[in-house]
Amino acid sequence: MFTFDSVTHRYLHGTRQVRSVTGMIKAAGLLGPAAQFYSKEAAERGTRVHRACLDFDLGLVPDIQHEEAMYLNSYAQWSGLCRPIWTEMEQPKHSERFNFAGTADRVGHIRSWGMDNKPVIVDLKTGGASSWHGIQLALYDVLYDEIPPMIRRRLVLHLKKNGGIPQVVEYHDLSDYTTAYMILAGEHNDIGHNDFEPQTES
Repeated sequence: MFTFDSVTHRYLHGTRQVRSVTGMIKAAGLLGPAAQFYSKEAAERGTRVHRACLDFDLGLVPDIQHEEAMYLNSYAQWSGLCRPIWTEMEQPKHSERFNFAGTADRVGHIRSWGMDNKPVIVDLKTGGASSWHGIQLALYDVLYDEIPPMIRRRLVLHLKKNGGIPQVVEYHDLSDYTTAYMILAGEHNDIGHNDFEPQTES
């Protein structure tokens, strides 16, 4: 049975740990400078903001402090403009075929913003842009395989601390998928590297 331990941030298949998306990217040496800037405080802030955004999408009342509530306001503004329909929200998933797991922030369709109801996979960030984000989304696109890879549009929403409309970065480079499949097939994925899944850009 596949489970996710939210305390240790480990994915398990029975008692066996399963390699994770960010863990594989880290093991492949693709995080670059981001790994240096990881802090517990930033990770905890990202977790709280993600939880608040999920509560918002579920129609619940988010429990979040004023300063961090600005990130939620940023997400709410984008949601109001783009009118997304989410089919997956923070739902851990395991690929039997490729033996890896991860949790995409949002999977679904966007009705407005010139997207014409196109399928999308979306990641929410409270930090800045990094080159590995496109690879991260490509791996999520492979993982959530109800739609074949490379059909969904891959978006990162960089939520604004001042509550403004997020910066939206779309990743078009199909070589991200080449890298993703190389990671899945390669020798970078020693499970020892996946003991900790940093959330440097959450």
